[in-house]
Amino acid sequence: MTPTVTMTSSPEPDQQPHRWNDHVSLYEQVFEPLTQSFSSAAIAALSLEPQARVLDSGAGTGGAALELAACGYKTTAIDASTAMVTRIKQRASARGLPLEALVMDGQNLMLPDASFDAALSVLGVILFPDAVRGLSELRRVVRPGGRIALVTWTAPEAYELLGEIRAAVLLALGSMSPRPLPAQLRFRDKEAFQALFAAAGLPRAEISDVTAQLAAPSPAWLADRLAFSPGMTELLDGFGGRKSEVLAAFRSRLESMRGSQLVSLSARAHMASVTVPPR
Repeated sequence: MTPTVTMTSSPEPDQQPHRWNDHVSLYEQVFEPLTQSFSSAAIAALSLEPQARVLDSGAGTGGAALELAACGYKTTAIDASTAMVTRIKQRASARGLPLEALVMDGQNLMLPDASFDAALSVLGVILFPDAVRGLSELRRVVRPGGRIALVTWTAPEAYELLGEIRAAVLLALGSMSPRPLPAQLRFRDKEAFQALFAAAGLPRAEISDVTAQLAAPSPAWLADRLAFSPGMTELLDGFGGRKSEVLAAFRSRLESMRGSQLVSLSARAHMASVTVPPR
């Protein structure tokens, strides 16, 4: 049976672009260093020629786009969060990189057909309410013979940060209410990820696993910065008046297990790449 691709009817916190405007700094500090390993793998899979025109959809604070621009590629980064795009422009300007950054919905790209040689999206398209539309738009704007690379989460049980938060909740509160899997885990299985490409009119993708590390100077530093995304903020705020107990338990457990200095937590993702077929 071929897996179906589902859309999310009620957008989750992480699917609401305006809510990311308040998380730019923490996301860049805490989470972009983790996702940069995924970005580098996706860029390598694009097999880019010099001066290639590349689109980064759902660019966040610009980690992948800045890496592309630094390598000399003609890079355009789009994100639906105005604050994220402002930050990309600031970082590109500070480094003297010729990078175009635009506020744009990745599900409705205001860009011409076949105007790019390649495109990537690192944990972006897979978060869109209509991920099929987001990938279909990449297919439209990338020329035939060009490459597309997507990164999605896999193996949530191997996401050590979430495991440590769950353990801290159990330690502090004794139980944790069941929660539905977030939208970004819709494609955690390879079959579901392949179904996304098929639904967007693309051939079967090459999929590999990439493991990365979320590194923090200390458990205390990380505990103070856990609200790095709308979804994490909602999770923590859901503990109400006991939020501080959960954060204290998170810090204490990490310190007892891994020490009070540098801490590294692993995470795993699927990286898929495909060549755009003739139209």
